[in-house]
Amino acid sequence: MVRGGNLGRLCLSQSDNNSMMRPTMSISPLAQGALPWHLEDIDLRHADAKAVRDDEPLLLLLAASSFVESASHLYAGNLVEHFGADAEVSAWLAQHWEPEELQHGRALRAYVARVWPDYDWERAYAAFFGEYSALCTPEELQPVRGLELVARCVVETGTATLYQTISRHARDPVLRALTARISRDEIGHYRHFYRYFRAYQRTERNSRLRALRTIVRRVLDERVEDAECGLRHAIAERYRESAPDPARLGAMTVRIRALVRDAYPYEMAARMLLKPLALPALLGGIIRPPLILAARWLILG
Repeated sequence: MVRGGNLGRLCLSQSDNNSMMRPTMSISPLAQGALPWHLEDIDLRHADAKAVRDDEPLLLLLAASSFVESASHLYAGNLVEHFGADAEVSAWLAQHWEPEELQHGRALRAYVARVWPDYDWERAYAAFFGEYSALCTPEELQPVRGLELVARCVVETGTATLYQTISRHARDPVLRALTARISRDEIGHYRHFYRYFRAYQRTERNSRLRALRTIVRRVLDERVEDAECGLRHAIAERYRESAPDPARLGAMTVRIRALVRDAYPYEMAARMLLKPLALPALLGGIIRPPLILAARWLILG
């Protein structure tokens, strides 16, 4: 649901633990120039706080998403190293994918700060990062590079559909525009990962069964690791003054899933998840309906 979902990434160097506990905010001039849009393009002064302040599930979903996006440097380094022998893929990851993902984190954080100024984002993010960084290890990557690209397609499917969901749900025009931009970025990332996967297929020739197993495994991992970790820490900060209450956490998670369920683009998600399988059109049409039902189950789960 949150990055990937929907939501995670890995640092080349883990020697400076203090620096890793801070959000990565700076971007090199080269990377900054490569961004398709900039935070300054979004005039947060016009954000309608009244339109979102009574929508606590939405605010917590935005906070959780901002945590995962702000930790994008975690997976980025590992992916660059994983594809180190492929100059085109590693350059795109370092110069385009990582800076764009980090910008998503900064933009979402800035929006949350604008409409929810009493929420201590830094404290919540530090707690989230302490747990989440332990999940982002090189061992999490698929040893077969083509299959890792399939896994990346799953992650980008999750984020693209999540932000489209938020854009559909939001009553604030500024938030709708912001999340629509992020969703378009994620769709663009998906297209790059898919193109690279097709290139690797010419030599690796991974079977549809192996690709399907990768898709299923990554979908389940995304739900457990990214979404639940981010939401847990977002909710814990919101109710920091009270004792930890598993019932409250469960009730709020149900409300957030209901928000996503009602506006989620299921058909879009199914098409994106099936694309790496290169199924014949007829077979794809048969499989898509049960896949949509499975997506609903995952969100309601």
